[in-house]
Amino acid sequence: MRIGRAALSAIVIGAIAVSAGTAWAHGERSQEPFMRMRTITFYDTEWSKTKVKPGEVMDLTGKFHTFSEWPRAVNLPESIFLHFSVPGPSMLKKEAWMNGMPVINSTKTILGGDYDYKMVIAGRVTGTYHVHPMVNIEGGGPLVGGGQFVTVDGDWTGFQNNVTTIDGTTVDMEHHGEGRIIGWWLLWSVLGIFWLLYWVKRPFLRRVFQVGVVPEEQLVSSGDRTVAVVLMVATVLIVTVGYVSTNGAYPITIPLQTGRMDTPELAPTTAFTPYAHATIKARPVTAVYTVPGRSLGMLIEIKNGSSRPQQLGGFITANLQFREPALFPDARLKVKVEPSGPIAPGQTAMLTIDATDAEWEYQRLAELIYDSDSRYGGLLEFFDADKNRQIVEVGGPVIPSFEGGATAMSGGGKWRPTTQYK
Repeated sequence: MRIGRAALSAIVIGAIAVSAGTAWAHGERSQEPFMRMRTITFYDTEWSKTKVKPGEVMDLTGKFHTFSEWPRAVNLPESIFLHFSVPGPSMLKKEAWMNGMPVINSTKTILGGDYDYKMVIAGRVTGTYHVHPMVNIEGGGPLVGGGQFVTVDGDWTGFQNNVTTIDGTTVDMEHHGEGRIIGWWLLWSVLGIFWLLYWVKRPFLRRVFQVGVVPEEQLVSSGDRTVAVVLMVATVLIVTVGYVSTNGAYPITIPLQTGRMDTPELAPTTAFTPYAHATIKARPVTAVYTVPGRSLGMLIEIKNGSSRPQQLGGFITANLQFREPALFPDARLKVKVEPSGPIAPGQTAMLTIDATDAEWEYQRLAELIYDSDSRYGGLLEFFDADKNRQIVEVGGPVIPSFEGGATAMSGGGKWRPTTQYK
């Protein structure tokens, strides 16, 4: 009876998951908080379109930052591959760029670096999909940024992905070599099924239990050996003939590319200064995450080494962007900063920063307090009077609190930003 109920529960849960469809398609929430907060931080992500036709292209652009205090549980990003995440082969990547350089192959990044990216993506299969930027790390797997629903609208049955080869031949990659693929698949399937049926007919399981009990000659007959030798010789011949015929049909080939590029980090401009070139320094003092208030409170020492007043305008972490309402009144997620206002050139200020929102729970980021090292990470945005932006990395231990209080700054968890942490 218990098994029946468990099976029924599994069926119901599966049916709910299937019926939810695209509503459950937020793959970035499945990754652990420390991976999203302290490995690669995606920001300024933009989708040029939210609706395309099959074959029509859209641009996926943005930036990402490689965290300096990279967690030991994840391989270093010394070899990465820029791509996008989408359910199945529903869209195609036509171009990929990082810091103005084409990135066809894998590339190298450095810790603490910022990188600008652009991907040109074409619609393929009709449907609505959650499209994310994604960085694949060698030995570490994919790291996914925030997503946007994009609809591919139209009839895709006549979709073509034409490519012109180096000898001037135009081929449709959707169907190129399709006959050979099907032929080889059928051939090896027939051989494999024959081999399995042969041993099923020769009561295989019964003979397994007779190993070491009866003489070997009674387990494997001369006929069995003959069939095995024939299939082995046939396999070698088929592979040889296939190689020779394919090489004759396609004499001009290019081997799979395994080279790795070195992409320089993003250079500073007047409007944007990446972390490696920032003149503002941040020293984290302490941080508390208040569970009832869904609030991350941080005490951070800021030193303005620039020649202009700088004001904290936002905190970016794990695809969330909290912003100062005074600078961004239309921001969906807001951050509270005390004392507010600009920091004068050469001045050092102790700021208390409060990022409070239910998104901490919805995005499953509140689970950072259950990580083995309980550390947070993110980027601070500073702006001068002309809205020129500097990116500053910040991160450190976080203290969990399960006591009452709306936010960490308003008293949740009895957090007091005192000088004892200096």
